[in-house]
Amino acid sequence: MLLGASVLAHELGHCVAARLLGMQVIGVRLYLLGGVSELARLPRGPREEAVIAATGPAVSAVLAGGFWLIVNAVSSGTVGWLLLMLLTLSNLVIAVFNLLPALPLDGGRVLRAGVWQASGNRRAGTATAVVGGYVIALLLVGWAIVLLVDGDFLPAGIAVAMSLFVAVGAAAERQQNRRADWPAGLTIASLARPVVQLPTETPVALALDAAADRAVILTEADGVARGLLDEPAARAMAERDPRAPASLVARPLTPDAIVLVDDDPAEVAQRSRTAGMVDLLLVDESGQPAGVLRGADLLAAQNRSAPARSGWLQHRSAQHKTSREGNA
Repeated sequence: MLLGASVLAHELGHCVAARLLGMQVIGVRLYLLGGVSELARLPRGPREEAVIAATGPAVSAVLAGGFWLIVNAVSSGTVGWLLLMLLTLSNLVIAVFNLLPALPLDGGRVLRAGVWQASGNRRAGTATAVVGGYVIALLLVGWAIVLLVDGDFLPAGIAVAMSLFVAVGAAAERQQNRRADWPAGLTIASLARPVVQLPTETPVALALDAAADRAVILTEADGVARGLLDEPAARAMAERDPRAPASLVARPLTPDAIVLVDDDPAEVAQRSRTAGMVDLLLVDESGQPAGVLRGADLLAAQNRSAPARSGWLQHRSAQHKTSREGNA
């Protein structure tokens, strides 16, 4: 239970860092010896990636140091001393293991951020960290063989399990990176649906008439966007009460639903898919709404690049759910 609490603290380190950077946290999943922090979107820059990834191991390292200080104040050989020593070692292992430069570990995410910063290409960072994952997995297998030769069967089994975890995670990140292909020359602005801005008090029937083939942004008196008109809900309300204010059937606009015209299209599509967002608001350089992006349109556009892939690539693919911000 105490080890599980330590893993939870590690994951909450990621979550707190993400929240401080303005990212929504969907949840945290805990497993036998690890956990996953689920974030609503991908990091928008290498700094966000590095800060969020490094915070988890930092928390584990602080816990290891804190428990070590308490160990020195407790009589050795007691049950309490043994528990504190095990917690010290466990948190130290969690911190060190997660700092290995291999995806899907935190160290791999820091490595990806570094390559991303240097090259300006997140996918290049992912490819580099995936290679790091395969190298670490092979080293762990070698370590397991050495342990087997020495007759240390339990540590050897742990090394094999760690190797499998890293190898499977790296393969999943590799597949995820391939799915980030985007048709050359296609901009997200070209996929945006035109918008019309209306006051929040506009009757729902009039809002539907004004919509036509456009998305409707409902704004307050001060010009701040309140949300996007939910057209199916608006039609249902218009049948019951056509004079009801359209704001009653508006989907709120969260910071994660805002897309800039110069954002990476593949990352925008990934954000939409990961967070399950139906609509994203496209904003131009001046901060004005430039259109609405439908998640289905982004997915369809990304899939256009699939037939163009060479056949020799297809048999080399493996798979991952995005490990949203996962750690062992």
